[in-house]
Parts: sequence; structure tokens; C-alpha cells
Amino acid sequence: MINFSRLLKVKETARDVKKHHNKRADEVPKHLIRYANVKAPMVIWNITRKCNFSCEMCHLGSALEADSDELTTQEALGFIDHMASIKVPMISVYGGEPLTRDDFFTLAGHAHKKGLRIILSSNAALITEQTAREIAESGISYVGIDMDGFSQISGCMDVIAGLEKAKPAMEYLRDAGVGCGVRITIGSFNLSQMPSIIKAIENTGLKRFAVCQHIEGSDWKAVKEERREIIDFLIDYAMKNPEMEVVTEQLYDDGVYLLQRVAEHEPELAVEMEKLLARQGGCPAGDRIVNVDYRGNVHLCPYWQYRTIGNIREQKLSDICFDEENEILAMMKDKTQHLKGKCGRCMHKHLCRGCGARAEEMCGDLFGTDPACYLTEEEVAAVR
Repeated sequence: MINFSRLLKVKETARDVKKHHNKRADEVPKHLIRYANVKAPMVIWNITRKCNFSCEMCHLGSALEADSDELTTQEALGFIDHMASIKVPMISVYGGEPLTRDDFFTLAGHAHKKGLRIILSSNAALITEQTAREIAESGISYVGIDMDGFSQISGCMDVIAGLEKAKPAMEYLRDAGVGCGVRITIGSFNLSQMPSIIKAIENTGLKRFAVCQHIEGSDWKAVKEERREIIDFLIDYAMKNPEMEVVTEQLYDDGVYLLQRVAEHEPELAVEMEKLLARQGGCPAGDRIVNVDYRGNVHLCPYWQYRTIGNIREQKLSDICFDEENEILAMMKDKTQHLKGKCGRCMHKHLCRGCGARAEEMCGDLFGTDPACYLTEEEVAAVR
């Protein structure tokens, strides 16, 4: 995740990072966790596969019914206790649709009582006025609304129509004192609509949105060209609209590209921005984040479901994550030393670290070239 807006406000962000450098995880504001000096990883927890939508681009295998082997309430409560004991800095709760679990508020409330911070990812279809109040009462301070479900209309992706459908949920959350933002999918099917989509987001009154690129097929040249167009648009927008928080997902080379654009006109600002990007450290998979699925399997990240490093039913999360004999985990923590190909040659690899899940799936080597990297050879070799 690259937050263009906070990086562009580099002096303010750097001051906040320095202020909270040596504080405990629970004392660091959630937007600074990625820069914090914490030992335990952030946990992305897919608590159920059950979902009330069937999105074509879902990478988590969501279904209309819960899996028969999902963690029970007692198992989930025990896992929460353990996360509190090792001071996990934040839990991002995903599904499926988390609100389809009957015990969701029992789990969320327990986590809050244990001092854990939770953010919720939801498609918002189940958020009523009462649900919004329960979300607030359970200690959840932020809900990220995934627009894919509401945006699928008659087999097409219509984000603007989806935003209109999600408006009541946004208002319920706002009235309950819960922050919210949206995650939208952009691809060749709606790239030309980006200005209208952003305008529609502004009209909802939201102050934060994240953009995910829909990658279809194996035409990586087209994917990269599309990505540059998306990112150029978002950088220009973020520069002109500092009141809106603009975030991108999936590619950490977005941060390098932003840095190079800023360096062209404001080299002093770019020096400070590079320090922040280095502190963030690029892709955190298997190092500063882990993913736990509904069966208790632990993965390096949510996009790496086919690689499992343990199960919380068999081992404590701390024993899995801090296992010094796990060769893959050791290499992921020191990933820049093992990168190959274009990623290995890159002068900015410490700021990005590439995507191991994509490299392994497409190239057969988790330390190989990230096929989605859109930086040119000249940009990869550039030294500021």
C-alpha cells in the first residue's frame, strides 16, 4: 500500500513518524504503523469465506456458504488472546464478508477489550443503522468499503452506480462516528471513467479512497501501460487535492515512481520522501504482515494463498512468525539480498522489494522479476 497523500505531505508525516518512533504499538496512530518500530507483524485475518456477493475478481475463493472447517468462536477468541499477548499492532479483518459471521461482534468486542486495534473491510451491503452503531460499540474505528460487490451490475463493473448504492452505509457509519473510505477497482473496462469515478467519490463526502488495478490475462505490456496511466492520474490528483487521501494497492513501485516524479521538480522534498519510503521498507509480506485465513492457515500475504507457513491450530502465531529456522521467512526479512533479474538490478529495491507472490506464480521464482513492475530500465537504474 502506497499512500500518495501522506508521502506528498512529507514534512508533516516525517515529524509524526519521529514523534512516535519509540512508542508501543498501541500508542502509534494507525496510519503510522507501517513506519513504526514494532516486532510483531500486522495480521490480515480472513475470518470467513462466506460472502453475500460473488465477485469475479475475488482472489480469496469466497463463497455463498461458510467453509465447514472455519475457526470456531472459541478458537477465534483464543487466537485474539494470543495476538494481544504478542502485541500485534493492528488486525485488518477481511472475508468473504466478515459481517456474515454470527459471532463477528463477539470477536470484535473481545479484541477491543484486549487492547487490539481493528479495521474492517466490508462490502457494506449488510451495514444498517443498527449495524453501524454495533461496529462503533465494538471498538472498530475505520471501515474500508470494497466497492466490487455493489459495482457489479448485469455482468459489468459500474463503480459510480456502486457508490450510489453504498451511500446509506457510509452515512450510517459517519453518524456512528466510524471513519470510512472506499476501495475501487480500475481496469481497461473503466479506465476512461476515472475522472467521473473520482468526482463521484468526492460527492459522497469521503476523504479517503484506495485504488486496485484489475489485472486480467498475461499481457503484461498492456498491464504496465495501463498502470502508468492510472498512477499518473492519481499523482496529479493527489497533488491538486491535498484534503483527499489517495492510496494505491498491489505495487510498491508506485512509491518509486512518485519519488522520481517529485525529484524532477522538488529534489529536497524527494530526499525526505525517500527516507520515508525506506522506513516503510516496500512490500511487507512475511515480514511486517502475515495473513491468517478462515481455517487458521498462515500465509505470507493475502495474495499468496498457495504458500502456507503454518497453522494457528497447531502452533502459536508467534512460533510461526518468529521461527528462526524457517528459511523462507529469514529470506523474506532480508529480501533485497536475494532478489534477481530486474528487481535484483533495481537501484530502488530497498524501497519496493517487488511482489514475491506474483513473481512465483508467473515466473516460478519468488525472488525473481515482478512481472507487473512498470518502471523502465532507465528508471530502475536511476540514482538520484
